[in-house]
Amino acid sequence: MDQEPKILDLSLRAARCGRGQVGRVGGMVEISSVQGEAQGRRSPVGRVLMAIARRWPTWLGLAFMGFTVLDLKDGRDAALVVFLAALIYLATAVTGRPGVVWPMFGASVVAVLVLRLLDFDPWPGLVGGAVCVAAVGLGGGLLRTPWLSAVQVPAMLVFGAASVAALSLSPAFGGCLVAAALIGHATLDVIVWRRNKVVARSLAEFCAALDLPLGVAVLVLTFTV
Repeated sequence: MDQEPKILDLSLRAARCGRGQVGRVGGMVEISSVQGEAQGRRSPVGRVLMAIARRWPTWLGLAFMGFTVLDLKDGRDAALVVFLAALIYLATAVTGRPGVVWPMFGASVVAVLVLRLLDFDPWPGLVGGAVCVAAVGLGGGLLRTPWLSAVQVPAMLVFGAASVAALSLSPAFGGCLVAAALIGHATLDVIVWRRNKVVARSLAEFCAALDLPLGVAVLVLTFTV
């Protein structure tokens, strides 16, 4: 007889718990419904603006491309862009943390600007930095990581060598080599973007929007000036 009140008490608790769970589920359904209705009520202009806003890395990359083109004397000047792109990708792959790529990008741009303002040649520091980063990556086993991270080592070698070699060539040959390197790195950008590996996807999108149009612009500049 003493067990009957206990059984009744447990039944009442279970019933209250069930009503609470139903209430929470119902609340979640209601919130989802409200969100869906809000999205449905968004005007066509609002949807277009949202779509444009989501592509901010593309617009930022195109803006950087425009500023770079305005500052070009000949196509060889863009060699710095492809060298920095390859170095930033490699450094991020070495850390194994894609999210650090934007701080690295910002730091590299500031460093190059400061060196130019002080009338220092940035190339010795960049080449030395690339050698050090590659050495750290090789020593840390970067070549044994997934292929898209491991390939950043030979990519740095290829794009870096092309960038440095272009500086010693004529404007025509050097410009063509830089353009080929930029377009080649844009291909790598697209692969990284699709895989969502190595660097933050937003940076890969930014870099693709910078590299490909800049490569085309360098070709146009090389053959028309």
